[in-house]
Amino acid sequence: MKRFLCCVLLLGLAVPPIWGDTKAGMQNKLSKVQNEIAELDKQIKANEAKSSDALAQLTLTRKKIEAGKELAAELGREIDATNKQIGEKKKDISKASERYSMMLDAYEMLIRKAYVNRDTKMWITYIFAGKDIGQILRRYNYLHSVSEDMRAQARDIRDQKDLLERHLEALDSLKASELELLKVRSAELQSLKADEKSEKAVVDKLKKGKASYQKQLAKKQKEAEALNKAIREFVQKQASGGKDSGKKGTTGKSSPKSQADIKLSNEFAANKGKLPWPVQGTIVGQFGQHNHPVYTNVKLPFNNGCNIATAAGEPVKAVFSGTVKNVVVLPGYNQCVLVQHGDYYTFYCKLRDVKVKTDDKVKVGDLLGSVDTISGETQLHFQLWYNTYPQDPEGWLR
Repeated sequence: MKRFLCCVLLLGLAVPPIWGDTKAGMQNKLSKVQNEIAELDKQIKANEAKSSDALAQLTLTRKKIEAGKELAAELGREIDATNKQIGEKKKDISKASERYSMMLDAYEMLIRKAYVNRDTKMWITYIFAGKDIGQILRRYNYLHSVSEDMRAQARDIRDQKDLLERHLEALDSLKASELELLKVRSAELQSLKADEKSEKAVVDKLKKGKASYQKQLAKKQKEAEALNKAIREFVQKQASGGKDSGKKGTTGKSSPKSQADIKLSNEFAANKGKLPWPVQGTIVGQFGQHNHPVYTNVKLPFNNGCNIATAAGEPVKAVFSGTVKNVVVLPGYNQCVLVQHGDYYTFYCKLRDVKVKTDDKVKVGDLLGSVDTISGETQLHFQLWYNTYPQDPEGWLR
């Protein structure tokens, strides 16, 4: 028993706590991935009833599978870290057990000697048998010191026993945590199998409806081209001064840019990678030219921004302070809000219930409108431009 208690005590004293910075970092990663999976699951369920939105369904499902694999891998790393901690504790237990046993044996021997010599008369005789008063005092102090040491050692052993029991509970908790991690990982792997089955079903659905999908794709291509053309013409007009150019000077400089515009542009640029998301959701359409994930020889419409799948009616907010320059309605994109931030522009399309109008000043986080469902798709189309050059929004959002 004494060896067992010793082992548990040294287990806690010799090994760094499992719940340190590394553990906290792992927990943060796990929480982040689990939240992402929960959000994706919510969007997938909301999207299931939209038969015309199979591509978004496929993208969401694949993103969930990717996040699930990341979660399973992170859980595996945490299990490995926990196992390592347990292994280190066991090694320390093995090394310290023998040493602590020797300490207890020595104490027990001291107790036995004290018991054998427990006769008070013998102690008194020993003390007063000194040659002089100095030796008598030294003998008394020595015996008193031995007695105090024994009492102190007894207190230490009791304290250590209490501490050992606490560390034993901690070890049990660690093992229980490992068992729970194994259960969660097993459940996640089962969920991955179900998601992969769902992915196959969506792919089969898309393959069967290729002819119908290609008609939809041609329509979307025209709508995307019309949107890109309208936005490009708008930013070109703004860059050249627009209809108001020449009405106001800018402090005597030839440049039409005001000091406020320059300041706003610099502030916007300084926030690259730090802008808030315009809506809560998941990117299902990325910037640039991409092929269809199933019909690999079919190109999707060129995307000057990104498409964010979300729930119908989800609030859309300004990502930065600026001025609303236009609110327009475009085929396939419903209402679009165009906001200027100096030399930068942000465009929020596929909205309903728009809350702003042209020339309104907005601040970061101000409500612009809510996401509409168009042709079975509930997505925000978001673009970000620098002068006449479209930017990849993902690189700007945090």
